[in-house]
Amino acid sequence: MIIRGKKYAVEIFTIIFAAIVSIPLYLVAINSLKSHEEIVRKPLALPHFTVGFSNITRAFEKMDIVKSYSTTLSIVVLVIACGVLLSMLAAYAVSRINQRPFKVMYWVFLSGILVPIQSAMIPLIFILKTFHLNNTLLGIALVYTAIVSPFAIFVFSGFMRTIPRELEEAAFMDGSSLVNTFFKIILPLIKPVTATVIILQFMYVWNDMLLPLVLLNSQDYPTVSIALYKFFGARGAADLSLLFGGISLALLPVIILFLSLQRYFVKGLVAGAVKG
Repeated sequence: MIIRGKKYAVEIFTIIFAAIVSIPLYLVAINSLKSHEEIVRKPLALPHFTVGFSNITRAFEKMDIVKSYSTTLSIVVLVIACGVLLSMLAAYAVSRINQRPFKVMYWVFLSGILVPIQSAMIPLIFILKTFHLNNTLLGIALVYTAIVSPFAIFVFSGFMRTIPRELEEAAFMDGSSLVNTFFKIILPLIKPVTATVIILQFMYVWNDMLLPLVLLNSQDYPTVSIALYKFFGARGAADLSLLFGGISLALLPVIILFLSLQRYFVKGLVAGAVKG
């Protein structure tokens, strides 16, 4: 009886917490279908559908959403392709090779989490200009990869330490190489954590406005965050109906990705606690 009561209490708390967290999404959904005046007067009220989807279509045109999507997705794909793969391999080395240099490198990687990117912005610009990578998608993708890799290595290495070494030893006895063992044995086991890292990296790059503002020319490479920022006028004034329409367009790829990888994402969050 006590266990059942605790179960119901946890479920009620989870429902209440989920409802609170969903409030911003609710506001975006209803206000993207209202006029500016309706949003100002009754931001929490349901829409009357007099505006329809005109806010979204106007935002679609003003944001040049096709170009914004393609630019931001190009950066995200480069970051995930480089960052996730390199972080996997680095995490495998520091978690499996029991030698002092690799133990030191683990802490070197983790120290990257503590470095704020704002403090390295000026030397970073000079480095990119030296290698002719300033105002290029490859340049900003490499910067993002350097930023997100320390956390990814921390997550991957923590999970890999829970994988029994006997699996690898059995593969080595069968004549498997180190690289083949990683891709055939380790990689399938870390799918949940990989999905978690992909979602977190995607959200960070997709929502960031600082690096595109500093490292890219918004005319050449408009990102979604920069296109959305242009809706704000002088002194922060903005057409709220247009702004909410743009926010709904900016949220769409993130929601699609999360729903696609939700099963793996949840497993990845609890995997360490269950296995540890």
